[in-house]
Amino acid sequence: MSDNFTYEAPNKDKYLQVLLKLLIVKGEKELYELLKNSTCAFDASSSFSRIRWNALYTTVYFYIPLENFDLIDIDENNQSRLIGYCDRIMPKNIGFDIMHVELSPSLDNELTDGHSLESDLEEFSNTVGESENFQIPEDVLLKGKEMMRVYLYLYAIENYLRLFIEQICISGYGQEYFSQLTLTKTIKETINGRKRNEEKNHWISVRGSSDLFYLDFIELSALIQNNWDLFKGYFPDQAWISSKLNELYGIRNLVAHNSYVGDHERAILQVTFRSIYKQLIIS
Repeated sequence: MSDNFTYEAPNKDKYLQVLLKLLIVKGEKELYELLKNSTCAFDASSSFSRIRWNALYTTVYFYIPLENFDLIDIDENNQSRLIGYCDRIMPKNIGFDIMHVELSPSLDNELTDGHSLESDLEEFSNTVGESENFQIPEDVLLKGKEMMRVYLYLYAIENYLRLFIEQICISGYGQEYFSQLTLTKTIKETINGRKRNEEKNHWISVRGSSDLFYLDFIELSALIQNNWDLFKGYFPDQAWISSKLNELYGIRNLVAHNSYVGDHERAILQVTFRSIYKQLIIS
């Protein structure tokens, strides 16, 4: 990209400490009270900010304690000022231009425990653990339970996004909307290829009634961008939704290959889930 920038995120704890001090100096009591017990993370997308040609469009995520949940929905003016403060303290040699902030409650232990599946895992663990021929490492089962929650997030947001896109397209073009969308050759080939796989493999459950259900995050992102006039009223800009869906696509690939999703990716997944969900609510 550029030899002028490091593109390495600063220490998030120190960054937040400096931000809180700045908010005190500026008399931003409301923002300070909201963020004083929070944590933060950075998401530098693969897109440039267009403020500096080689600086990256970056979002700062703030994880807000549940007791401050009612304070999260700050108005646009406060949010705009917060973006300015966040960008002001970001070291310029890093190459991150702060273009957006996301405020979400901490989601630790918020999801269902998936009782029946966990019971199966526990039974499997006990049975295999008593075997003399095979011993399964304990961390495999522990990580498996963590991955259950990752899959639930991905399943929910991917299908919610498909239904959202379908609703917007029907509103714009009617029930026969799909033929009127601008679709890349790759998207068309993906849909046809997945349909052929279903015909050959009858054990694969048929997807939704719409061709949208044959598209994953990366294709849905391209569809939104190629039909931006339909969707521009629901997202801050194309780079915002593109970066979010690219992150989800990367995590989805890890899950698809039974790879472990670490703490950093899970944190991004949780916050991205909340931010996209908020954007998709149609008033």
